[in-house]
Amino acid sequence: MLALRLLGPLTLSVADVEHDLGGARQRVVLALLALNANRVVPVDQLIDAVWESAPPTTARAQIQICVSGLRRVLAGAGDTAQIRTRPPGYLLDISDDDLDVAQFTSLVTAARAHVDANRVAEAVATLRSALSLWRGPALAGMNSELLRRNAAQLDDARVAAVMDRLRLDLTLGRHDEIIGELFALVKEHPLRERLYEYLMLALYRAGRQAEALEVCRQARATLMEELGIELGESARRLESAILNRDPKLDIAVSGVDGRTTPVTVVPQTVVPRRLPATIGDFTGRAAQLAEIKNALDDHGDPEAVNYGTRIVAISGKGGVGKSTLAVRAAHELRDAYPDGHLYGDLESTTGEDRVRGVLARFLRALGIDGNAIPEDDEERGELYRSRVANKKVLVVLDGATDEEQVIPLLPAGPGCAVIVTSRTRLSGLPGALQVAIEVFDVDHALEMFATIVGQERMRNEPEAARELVSQCGGLPLAIRIAGARLASRAHWRIDVLVARLRDSVRRLDELSFRGLVLRSNIGQSYEVLSEDGQRLFRRFALITTPDFPWWTAAALLDVDPYDAFEVVETLVDAQLLDTVQYPGERLRYRFHDLIRVYATEQLQTTESAAEQTETVERLLGAWLARADHAHAKEYGGAYTIIHGTTSRWGRAAELEEADEMVNQIDWLESERRSLVSAVRLAADHEMAEACWDLALTSVTLFQLKGHFDDWRETAELALATSEAADNQRGRAAMLFSLGALHAQQQTRLDEAERCYTAALEIFEELGDEHGHALALRNLATLHRMRHGTEATMAMYEVALEKMRAVGDLVGQAHILQHMAKVCIDEGDADRARDLLEAALTRCQEVRYLRGEAQVLNRFAELHLFVNQIEEAHQALNRVLLIVRDIGDRIGEAHALYRLGVVRQRSGRLDNAETTLQHALSLAQQVGQRMVAGSAHYALAEIALSRGQEAAGASHIDAALARFAELGATIWQAKALILRSDSHDGRGEDNPAARDLDAAIELLGTVQSTEAVRLRKELERNRGNAFSP
Repeated sequence: MLALRLLGPLTLSVADVEHDLGGARQRVVLALLALNANRVVPVDQLIDAVWESAPPTTARAQIQICVSGLRRVLAGAGDTAQIRTRPPGYLLDISDDDLDVAQFTSLVTAARAHVDANRVAEAVATLRSALSLWRGPALAGMNSELLRRNAAQLDDARVAAVMDRLRLDLTLGRHDEIIGELFALVKEHPLRERLYEYLMLALYRAGRQAEALEVCRQARATLMEELGIELGESARRLESAILNRDPKLDIAVSGVDGRTTPVTVVPQTVVPRRLPATIGDFTGRAAQLAEIKNALDDHGDPEAVNYGTRIVAISGKGGVGKSTLAVRAAHELRDAYPDGHLYGDLESTTGEDRVRGVLARFLRALGIDGNAIPEDDEERGELYRSRVANKKVLVVLDGATDEEQVIPLLPAGPGCAVIVTSRTRLSGLPGALQVAIEVFDVDHALEMFATIVGQERMRNEPEAARELVSQCGGLPLAIRIAGARLASRAHWRIDVLVARLRDSVRRLDELSFRGLVLRSNIGQSYEVLSEDGQRLFRRFALITTPDFPWWTAAALLDVDPYDAFEVVETLVDAQLLDTVQYPGERLRYRFHDLIRVYATEQLQTTESAAEQTETVERLLGAWLARADHAHAKEYGGAYTIIHGTTSRWGRAAELEEADEMVNQIDWLESERRSLVSAVRLAADHEMAEACWDLALTSVTLFQLKGHFDDWRETAELALATSEAADNQRGRAAMLFSLGALHAQQQTRLDEAERCYTAALEIFEELGDEHGHALALRNLATLHRMRHGTEATMAMYEVALEKMRAVGDLVGQAHILQHMAKVCIDEGDADRARDLLEAALTRCQEVRYLRGEAQVLNRFAELHLFVNQIEEAHQALNRVLLIVRDIGDRIGEAHALYRLGVVRQRSGRLDNAETTLQHALSLAQQVGQRMVAGSAHYALAEIALSRGQEAAGASHIDAALARFAELGATIWQAKALILRSDSHDGRGEDNPAARDLDAAIELLGTVQSTEAVRLRKELERNRGNAFSP
């Protein structure tokens, strides 16, 4: 079994055989990862631990070397523990059973549970087991300041466990057994009063009263000499009880419940009552209030004081109501803390040292004369803790910046409780209950608003009230300010203020009333940020999407992605950014609406237009680089696309390493809104080249996933931006894109042809061979679908030569398979097969899976044409495996239609009908009207073959409607022929003749081989039905 030990020298062993951990740096890295087991440790923190203040320029690389070495060590130890890469650093994945620190913590927790259940003997045994894990000082011999600080905390936890065990031993009457141990501990820790008290009580119970009093005198002298303070009240009361031989010091006679009666000598003291008033309209925090009260109210249980000060840490953004909740909870807990209530406002305290000032006020509240308050900070803290020791005092610390501010203000009394509020989650406070509060939902926001302005005004303007709380973003402070303004202006309607708040530029000005100022409240969080933190906060305002990924910070600051991640997290810690997690996606970040307004204000007042432009260029360069990468992954390279001249951000390659998402289409899908927003951002800054380039690259996603609205919006916006800048290449690219959109949706095909033709002309004027080839390819395909003209093949051949000239392998594959379709329609199976083989080779060469599926689908059509049913079936099975694996729903619709036809041709009509219905449903979902029309046609054939005339007629009518909309002339003629046959079978000669005449007329407008063949067959035998 693997054992990683930190409670003593750092060791790693398997079955008691130690493994070499390598050099000092490697050991430091492992120790820090183990201290934070199963949590991510940033690389920067590892660097700090190894080199402290002077890391070399190769620090990151050396950390990677250390991690690689440790991975080899762990692999040799059986691989049950692993180091995993997790941005922005590494994580040690290890079972609690394999780590002595985790075992120690678990055992101590279990011991406390035993005490809660009155199983004192079991608690002592469990604590002894926990302490037996120690082999000396934690991480002995480690030469790292950061590790030494962590080790000191572990050593403190060890001492606390020892003291808990000693107290319980005294409870069980084991005083004789622990006297020697207590003498040694007092010598080792001469400033811990509680140890003196335990030793005094143990000696007294052993019949050694004089020695107990001597220990008390030694304690008094030591504390006065070392700290300049008097012995604490608890020890003085114990001394008095020993002098008087108080029977309460004896062990409880029953001895059954393992408890002793505490000493009850209570001197007269000052009882502070310093809580601020609670508000009368407290709203919307019932669940959190109940949670806090449950954590801090001991409900009269005398054993509840056994395990130290209880702490609740309330966190949330500025203005969310942290102070209101804390004060309300404190007031409702007053009776549970009869020895006093202290309140320290750390946010408003002036001066350099807020902690020092709050300590002074606490001491005065506790009855210490101002002249007697020590100047030394440590002495001041010791005096404060002595004053509240063995008392039940409730302390509220409002507006703490971090844990370092809070720890000196924590009382030492086991019956005390602390409520802390902070804009930062204070996860470093030992044993604290973390209560995070968010903005109000609409119902609670309206409830609060109604308590301020009155129910009648709410009833008169319910919609205005709802819009107002929405404009406030559910932030309680903003709602209170808005409500107070309306309450002071009884003649105002609610919609008056709503109208004023609609102007986002002035919104923060409007949210100010008689000392309640939202802007300054947000500003407090902003001002304490680092310079990079403030810069990033401002620049995030340039991103207009509701949320955004962390890596955009790297482009906004132009720094290493890992460094950027750390800055992002400081904004989260300051409650200036919120996190959001969508199912199946990476963590994202977002602004509260009012905080975004403040960020925008800071951006406009702090950074020049040139600085903002430079930042936007970097951000767009990053989006372009990432979109390029996604396109290349999907198509096997920079194929079937053209790009502009916008510079890509230089550090973009590092983003690919930092972002672990492999499937690039999934990545594009998760960033769809951001891509659309980036196109808008480029348009807003009149960056036409970046605008059209990003709009065109995003088509990779829009086309595959059917995001036609986004496709249209970005293409039209980029077209307008290009036209305004007289950017002809951008104009041609966007006309080409819009033509592809119209063709993809199979609507407005005349407009698609116009767009392609216009793009073709511009590309030709510019001498852009690649753009010209792309536009000509698509125009030829549109002609083939609509007209079937002989000119189509010539257009494909010109486009193919141009694709070869520019080296676009995917573009060549597309054209080759379309040429194969023309050959199939013309009856040239051999040439079609050669063309498809060439197309398949190119797709497989670049690993373009979607293209491979398209070629295989065309192969199935060819097999069907030459009556190779089994080969067609096999090809389509391969197609379906590919398209379903890559999420190509359009490709799946095409494949299902073709598979339905194969099953129809093989006589499996039930299977064919099911498959065609599935194809029809999917085609309608993804907007593939040609597939839908063809599926209706095949379903009509099946229905008519079964004598289901009504169903057949319905499918024929639906097919005709789709083909007519698309201008698919030959298919429209086929559907008319099928309907004519249906009429003829029922003896309806006139309708049958009309449909045949209409079909012959349509076929006369098309000069393809297939059209001529069909027309001749009709003239020979008007009774035949034709299959696709």
